[in-house]
Amino acid sequence: MSYRSIVLSLIFACTSGVASAEDRFGHDFEALFSQLPIADRKVSLTPKPIVFKGKETPGQHDCFWMGPIYAGAFNIAYPDGGAVYWGTVFSMPEDTPDAYLEISGGFPQARYMSLHSYTEGGAPYDRVMDVDITPDAGSENPYLSGRYTDAMGYTLRVVQGEAPADRAPNTLYLGPADKVDRSPLLLRHYIPETGDDLTGGAGLPSVTLVMPDGTRLGGQAACDALGSPGEDDPKRILISPALAQADFDRMLQKPEVAQNYLETRKEDWDVFWDPRINLMAFMSPQLQEVMKTAARVGFIPKTSGFYANLDNQYVSIALNEGFGEVVVLEAQMPRTPLRGADMGRPENYDLRYWSLCSNESLVTTRFSACIYDREVTLGSDRRYTIVVSKAANRPVNARAECGVSWLDWGDAGDGAGHPQITALLLRNMAPNPTFGAAVQDIPGPGREMQTMGPYLPRPVYTSKALFESRGC
Repeated sequence: MSYRSIVLSLIFACTSGVASAEDRFGHDFEALFSQLPIADRKVSLTPKPIVFKGKETPGQHDCFWMGPIYAGAFNIAYPDGGAVYWGTVFSMPEDTPDAYLEISGGFPQARYMSLHSYTEGGAPYDRVMDVDITPDAGSENPYLSGRYTDAMGYTLRVVQGEAPADRAPNTLYLGPADKVDRSPLLLRHYIPETGDDLTGGAGLPSVTLVMPDGTRLGGQAACDALGSPGEDDPKRILISPALAQADFDRMLQKPEVAQNYLETRKEDWDVFWDPRINLMAFMSPQLQEVMKTAARVGFIPKTSGFYANLDNQYVSIALNEGFGEVVVLEAQMPRTPLRGADMGRPENYDLRYWSLCSNESLVTTRFSACIYDREVTLGSDRRYTIVVSKAANRPVNARAECGVSWLDWGDAGDGAGHPQITALLLRNMAPNPTFGAAVQDIPGPGREMQTMGPYLPRPVYTSKALFESRGC
């Protein structure tokens, strides 16, 4: 898999048509870029393997589907505590552009389901979400019908090439041939409703390789033809990009980077707009701010990476224990469904799913803890109070009986030698278009609070003793 460095030239590649944009906005961004001193203009992401051999849940994987990845296993690539993933890697037979995969399964009893395709570097390319799927004849899609039944089958095609403007129904596209590398797919379920059965009672979908001459290969024969690694194969891995510890330490030797990361009190959430903007904090915080401005006025389009879910969008903020051992977040919770089948009445909900996670750094790409919408204690007006602290600093009144939820800061902090730092990631999934205050509605960096209003909490630092003085 190819991992391209994040270089300054990429920024200029995003700013084609500079003259017309400057005329419109009055900003000479190229001049601003050239005036900023940067000692090291490159940040490289290195491959970090997710090794499945010997670590998979019995009965919930096969020769094609690897996993599952969930909160209790494979803590890498910033997983969500409420999500379950199955990955796969394969290569379509050479010189057969018309060959495709047929995936047949059942809709899970779960809050959400999707199938994503990814190109090199973990960049999401295409996805099919539960509500987009037409069920098999005689079956129902519970996300549309509003009920679970005994007949909830579906059939999808995974085809080679780019997605056309006029998409075929029930079809997932793998992307440009020169960008596809071992064709990673991710099947996602959120909040399975069937206890220990992470498949939501549906089992894993079956996979058939359909050749141009009509030959159909299923089971192990399909896996053999696709080169899918078996359970004992050391190649049974997914590759996730990460930042090497040595590079991270080296970048923190720059005074402006260290001051921004270790000494600056962050007050505002940042929308995840482009991975390069996030990484620029470790090259030049000054240039990062210029890039945010460029993004806000349309120079840098919104992109994604790191095996992201295209139905999720995120805002993040770094917390620093040096400013207080307890952080209090207060805001309003959007309306979310209890079950996936509740989406038969989408007008009743603002989002499909909401979560807040504390995370380590890009060196480990681990989460420390997550809390999702139904785990948050709400008042009658759907207001919430969430306390973020390390376990040793948890106030005695940070509990549901006192109307307060608690999120573990994580004793390891950023997982890279700085226990005082954690990064909060707030997720919004698949908002109702009429809601208007979701992360997806943010038009650019710097417009987070303006867009989300009462649904975005401001962090307030305090001490354990002071919070406990509020009583229960």
